Amino acid sequence: RESQKISVPELKLLLEKSDPLVIDVRNASEIESSGSIASKRNINIPFIDLDKELCLSNEDFKVKYGVNKPLPDGSDAIFHCMKGGRGSKAVVVAEKQGMEKARNLEGGYSLWSSQ
Repeated sequence: RESQKISVPELKLLLEKSDPLVIDVRNASEIESSGSIASKRNINIPFIDLDKELCLSNEDFKVKYGVNKPLPDGSDAIFHCMKGGRGSKAVVVAEKQGMEKARNLEGGYSLWSSQ
């Protein structure tokens, strides 16, 4: 679905006017070697751990990640990986957990960092 995607310009605009939760599903080594999106609410949950981490209680999630767990019908949650594959799979995982507003950054971090 098109509603599951967000473009780089759309995310830049969203970051300027609000504070979306940006969830990086790359492995820590990928982030160390290439960098990450500058955002107040940017967290890393490697894709392999995503399903179990989204099952955490709100309290446990906040203790572990320092931000509130995304609400099923609440604010934006933007997922991304390096090129978009794991990010789109992450949206499917999130939707199964009831997160209706989950979106994937088109082109992933590689496109973000080139713009």
